[in-house]
Amino acid sequence: MSRNIFLQSAGALLSSFAAVAAHAQEALPEIEIAGAGAATETRSAPPAKETGYTRSKASSGKTEIPILDTPRSIVVVPRELLQDNQVINTQEAVKFVSGVQTASGLYDGYQIRGFSNGGLNGHTFRNNLKLIGLIQTEDVAFLDRVEIVKGPASMLFGRIQPGGLVNFVTKRPQEEAAYSVQEQFGSWGLSRTTVDATGPLNEEKSILFRFVGAFDRADSWVNFGRRDNGAALGALTFRPSQQLEANIQVEYYNDKSANLGNSQQTVPAMALTYAIPGYIGRPADLPRNWTQNDPGMYDNLPTTLERLLIAADWTYRFDENWKITNRFHHSRSYENRNYILFGSFNPATGAQTRYFAFNTFKPRRIWATNLDLTGAAMTGPIKHDLLVGFDYFSYRSIYTGDNPSYANPAIPAFNVFLPSYGNFPWSVVKAEYAISSGNILFRNKNDNWGYYLQDDLSYEDKIHLLLGGRFDIAYDASAEYSGVTTSFYKGGGNSACFPICDGHYNPPWKSNPTERKFSPNLGLLFKITPEYSVYSSFSQSFASSNSAAQSFDGTPFKPESAWQYEIGGKASLFDGVLTASLVGFELHRKNVLTADSAHTGYSVTAGEIRSRGVEADLSGRVSENVSLIGSYTYDDAIIIHDNTTGTGAQLGKRWPGVPRHAGNVWAKYDTAPDQSEGWSFGLGAYANGSRWGNNTNSWMMPGYLRLDAMIGYRTELLGHAVEAQLNVTNFADAKYFEAGSGNNAYYGAPRTFTGSLKMKW
Repeated sequence: MSRNIFLQSAGALLSSFAAVAAHAQEALPEIEIAGAGAATETRSAPPAKETGYTRSKASSGKTEIPILDTPRSIVVVPRELLQDNQVINTQEAVKFVSGVQTASGLYDGYQIRGFSNGGLNGHTFRNNLKLIGLIQTEDVAFLDRVEIVKGPASMLFGRIQPGGLVNFVTKRPQEEAAYSVQEQFGSWGLSRTTVDATGPLNEEKSILFRFVGAFDRADSWVNFGRRDNGAALGALTFRPSQQLEANIQVEYYNDKSANLGNSQQTVPAMALTYAIPGYIGRPADLPRNWTQNDPGMYDNLPTTLERLLIAADWTYRFDENWKITNRFHHSRSYENRNYILFGSFNPATGAQTRYFAFNTFKPRRIWATNLDLTGAAMTGPIKHDLLVGFDYFSYRSIYTGDNPSYANPAIPAFNVFLPSYGNFPWSVVKAEYAISSGNILFRNKNDNWGYYLQDDLSYEDKIHLLLGGRFDIAYDASAEYSGVTTSFYKGGGNSACFPICDGHYNPPWKSNPTERKFSPNLGLLFKITPEYSVYSSFSQSFASSNSAAQSFDGTPFKPESAWQYEIGGKASLFDGVLTASLVGFELHRKNVLTADSAHTGYSVTAGEIRSRGVEADLSGRVSENVSLIGSYTYDDAIIIHDNTTGTGAQLGKRWPGVPRHAGNVWAKYDTAPDQSEGWSFGLGAYANGSRWGNNTNSWMMPGYLRLDAMIGYRTELLGHAVEAQLNVTNFADAKYFEAGSGNNAYYGAPRTFTGSLKMKW
């Protein structure tokens, strides 16, 4: 969708809101973002305003128990921190938290405590409900904060990977009218416009609205990369009584891009063909703007995405102690994903084969809902904070197109060290695109029902015993390679047609038996003083269905599972404006697929990976003028059980993508905090140790240090607040690799300038 079409649509939606808002109050104070994300608060119990980089509560805990009193590791990244760093990518939003790394893959992926949050498809959460297979899960303009729950969290959220989860909490309508317009600009032609409007629609302030629109256009520091994206959020809040609140949200995304995500650049690892004992490979020494893609991608077959999400929630408060909350969302995504990938690589000559892959989802459909009853009760001297809940998640997708694993002879040879661009056979590729558009490669359907109960027993707010359990019923099914038509990839005498050159191949649905799993969570916390607590906990979880491989006797594999022990301490200092935590953990991921030593080509669930480490986090204000956030991670993640032998042996190897040491710090100095006029200065450092690129530890990504800086000025102009800001990311221009997997790695961005002008009224 072009910029004009998007702006017209956004303008129409904004105009409709503005027409109704004309009856609202005329007072126009500043938007209060901090503390705005709790959907369950009402006018009778307004949330306290929290400023700076610290938050005392997190909705991901599903109760109103403060983080200080929770025997879990939960970290909150507030809106202020995202603004100070001008974060416009969800991958960057989590870099401030210990134990979290950017994972490789096209979709939103994060490694938490060493483990991916959902493999290639990426499992993320929006307002406590799961989403799968999304790029830029939530536009940053829509975010109030980001919450990270670390360790197995199946007790609260069902079937997820054991490292933890990332939960994006969106902005909500506000009682006081406020408007803002922001223009961001910077390196590689960045032009990003954001509008934000909120306020009441009636004098009683029982109906509130919010509209946020973002248009984002930029080229890339990687050759031939480009994006042209638009997104809009519309939200209404209804408060017909002191006890009841209901919210409706609609999000719309329309994106067009070329060389999207990690697919724009796959730097090959040089160790793959060197059989030298003790040799440790590195990614090829290529320029950061290098790509295996073609300049004609955007004009010929760009990647496009159209997504609509409808969400609703309501909360009814029976009294000051008890409430019931119901959440729902439905997401429908139409995605045309096109990219040029590489196949084989010869490190001696630089020769690389390439192939064109094109896939369409028609569509991805997600339904999710939950119902939570929470409340407090006393039994003698023991206080009970109770949570009783149910949730349901459903995912459907139809995956079409062609995804050959070998090169077509029509695609010219390519040398990574002397690349030649502009001679890509687009007419041939477009013809195959048309022929293969009806191919159904995969059909997937997943359903999950969960029932959970949790009781936080506390004695005089000094001893907290957390007891929780969840029972899940999960069902997965898929059909593979159905209805493939003639493909030009059969040409040149290549017998490896994908999967058949002509005719149809229609296997039945491949389904795992319905899984039933109980996931416990136990925790014990002691409040040494009102400001300090120590705790220990034990939790279990289960995750993927292991349906990608086959057992020798045809028996479906049991899903992966995990368990974790955790001990830690938390502190809330200087009246809660500074928080700190120190955590030690041991996490085991079990039922991992590994080679069947008795039957070549088959697998067994005998693999196990252990992640053991220490995490430290600090955030808040250390003085009236200085805000600070920082973290440190030590993680020793290794493969402790595996059957693979020979050159592919993995036993005792370090788990890929996980540095043994990582840390970051960001500090901001404000000359006049909470005043309408003043200067602010920020400086940060992000350090990562070396990381292995694959399970056999044959190649490595070196460690790096990235430095960031910010300067900002705010004042009033004609009675309106005006803010100007300049950020320089990686100002020392460190050359480093952000992530990698299997056979390739991906560079991090070079020195990047981002400016911003914002007006609020």
